[in-house]
Amino acid sequence: MSIDDLYQEVILDHFRRPRCRGCVTHPDADSALYNPLCGDQINVGIKLNQSVIEEIAFQGQGCSISQASASMMSELCRGKTIEEVDKLCAMFRELMRGERSADQLPELGDAVSLEGVRKFSARVKCAMLAWEAIANCVEEIKSKRGTLKVV
Repeated sequence: MSIDDLYQEVILDHFRRPRCRGCVTHPDADSALYNPLCGDQINVGIKLNQSVIEEIAFQGQGCSISQASASMMSELCRGKTIEEVDKLCAMFRELMRGERSADQLPELGDAVSLEGVRKFSARVKCAMLAWEAIANCVEEIKSKRGTLKVV
């Protein structure tokens, strides 16, 4: 089995059996995003205990890439601090932009299987949608705390 075959299996597994699919009751932050190019929709909600994501869930519909990416992102971010999630989002962006390779980003877990998506620019947005949603949640939490970063 090649690495491409393995990655394809990981993506299909997350699409067929998504982790963290559902709804967070009374979230501390949430973000709903829509990709008009392909119709993907993602809504991510998080609940914190201190600065740690205690509960995370996503709802949505769309292609296998967007839904698998949301599953991977949610599973990876549960139990992480807001700061750790911020770093993971930056790493995933670097992966999608081709700035770093999967073997340089073991912190991304199953999400490295999406590396091949970057060969198809139209699909990068599909993979990024859930990551952009969690990044919005992080920024919402930071702004509520008065620690919004300036870029």
